[in-house]
Amino acid sequence: MNKHHNMLIGVEILYQLFIRRAFMKTKLSGVAETLLIPLWARAEETKRSDALIRDDFAVRLVEQIDYDFAKFARAKHSQTGVAVRSYILDHEAKAFIEKHPDAVCINLACGLDTRFYRIDNGQINWYNLDLPDVMELRQNLLAEEGARIHNLAASVFDSGWIEKIEHEGRPVLILLEGAAMYFSEEEMRSLFAMLAEAFADASMFIEIMPPFLISQQKRHDSVDTQKAPFQWGVKSGKEIENLHPAIAFLKERTLYEGFRSRWGLFGLLSVIPWWNKNCNDKIACLHFAGR
Repeated sequence: MNKHHNMLIGVEILYQLFIRRAFMKTKLSGVAETLLIPLWARAEETKRSDALIRDDFAVRLVEQIDYDFAKFARAKHSQTGVAVRSYILDHEAKAFIEKHPDAVCINLACGLDTRFYRIDNGQINWYNLDLPDVMELRQNLLAEEGARIHNLAASVFDSGWIEKIEHEGRPVLILLEGAAMYFSEEEMRSLFAMLAEAFADASMFIEIMPPFLISQQKRHDSVDTQKAPFQWGVKSGKEIENLHPAIAFLKERTLYEGFRSRWGLFGLLSVIPWWNKNCNDKIACLHFAGR
């Protein structure tokens, strides 16, 4: 009886694993590689002895998802870029949370990002936002639960999600990583207007791509820019002030600065001011004026 029962349990487990893997494969077939490249990059970084970040969730998901991640093996610069930007944004977000332990953090176009688990202080409220198909995949893979983490399925340009953010009387931090370059300037102008109106006195960290890299996108080592073309770029976060009067530019740094040894030849070239400013993304810090 017990032997038969255990056999049935084993069959059920195998069946569930098969169904889960088949579901992932089906869902992933329609998901842009832009969702998977950062996941792979963080997993690869975690395996390094000199890792800038550790993301065990990424390692687990890469092993779990039925996808040929080996196709990204030569994308060394993309992997380095994701690792560096993740480190910078983790560091900046932690610093903000240290000053504001009860912060509300809004992770726009989150994809399969797992930053919450790296920086959570036990008090923050965290909102992940992305398109419905992405959030369905995310929920299936991560099965996130808890009173302080919230997943919202919507376009960042659909203002309806804003009313779901509970932030009254609390400091707000907005993050936009690895996504702004895929939007048009008018879309970004619209987004900044929404954010400025809804989150007065909020801080924002955004990854920006310089126009020169936009012009060279066919040379990108991992993204198929025919399917996901880069559109919006600025030489400096200072230019973002022109998109809305409530925006104040505070600071920025390129992904080379402080990490030149990780970039090989590109890192050596980055001591040339023009190369440093025009040949890598930047993380810019913005502030929305209070009312």
